[in-house]
Amino acid sequence: MKILDGKQTAQSISNRLKEEISKYLTQGKRAPKIDIILVGDDYASKMYVDMKSKKALDLGIQVNVHTYPKDISQEQVESVIKQLNEDINIDGIMVKLPLPNHIQESKILELISPDKDVDGLTSTNLGKLFKNDSSAIAPATAKGVIELLKEYRVQIEGKRAVVIGRGDISGLPISAMLQNENATVTICHSRTQNLKEICSKADILVSSIGRAEYINSEYVKEGSIVVDIGTNRNAQGKLVGDIDFNSVKDIAEYITPVPGGIGPMTIVCLFDNLIEAYKKNV
Repeated sequence: MKILDGKQTAQSISNRLKEEISKYLTQGKRAPKIDIILVGDDYASKMYVDMKSKKALDLGIQVNVHTYPKDISQEQVESVIKQLNEDINIDGIMVKLPLPNHIQESKILELISPDKDVDGLTSTNLGKLFKNDSSAIAPATAKGVIELLKEYRVQIEGKRAVVIGRGDISGLPISAMLQNENATVTICHSRTQNLKEICSKADILVSSIGRAEYINSEYVKEGSIVVDIGTNRNAQGKLVGDIDFNSVKDIAEYITPVPGGIGPMTIVCLFDNLIEAYKKNV
């Protein structure tokens, strides 16, 4: 069993991004900029945004966090996004999800200009992704999975891939990107029958179900590649993924750890998306 080290790979990408940004700055260009919208006072959301902001500043990216009370109206959030869309000095817009129940997330996300949608969650970018359009901005988690597999020269073409989970942020875009790399992809979900049987035939198994250590050795094929998107707490409060690591580690050829796997890749790929948008604007 070999570890797919997301932390190390993310650091390599970070170093490349720093060099690219520095190159543009020495040419007299402005710094790249991302604006983040945070609604409410959820502690976890605030910590997440603080972490993203710290990483951005470390890379040389300007960050502006717009913080609003949880009772802000739909119309007010929409107005903010329209203003950010029109600002030519803003390269990326990110809305921290989830939003309060009275705000329609889908409508808010669809208002973001596709060119500034560095999260890759608008219908335009998701549609382009499924059409294998190279101009698509891919969701950061999905992009992180593919980049990590490529870093370790994992063969994707011709392989049987199973993705557990069909959410817009990870499951569906990961399946699209694996298909774009010529894998044969099966998407599983809560209504899938014979889940163990399907998973146990996968050359590449990706889980994003959000259930702590749910996937054990019975789901995993000998010599397969196991990618864990899950971020959960077990009964002891320890941070774990969807995969029962100890149960699977002697079966899989490669496996992503939690933490230190897809998490760091998601963060750095968000900023990789931002820099690609920035290059088109300067």
